[in-house]
Amino acid sequence: MNIDGLKEKIKPELESIFGSSMTNLILNKAKIRVSSDKAADEHTRCRTYIECLANDERVVGMWGNLEVKDRLSKWMNYL
Repeated sequence: MNIDGLKEKIKPELESIFGSSMTNLILNKAKIRVSSDKAADEHTRCRTYIECLANDERVVGMWGNLEVKDRLSKWMNYL
């Protein structure tokens, strides 16, 4: 799995809550953060991407810690 593949799996879940514009902002913020780490392998970059999404204050604020924990677990299973 790569970041673009993860994005396609996760994006519909986020869009159902945040809409297109906000979802794109959340996804792009995580991708920018991960793209700065050129030394990491693809698996590590994907894990970091998922963690960035789960730690985004908008996501936590909307879903709460318990729901984010469930989604984080689900998303990590995509790897």
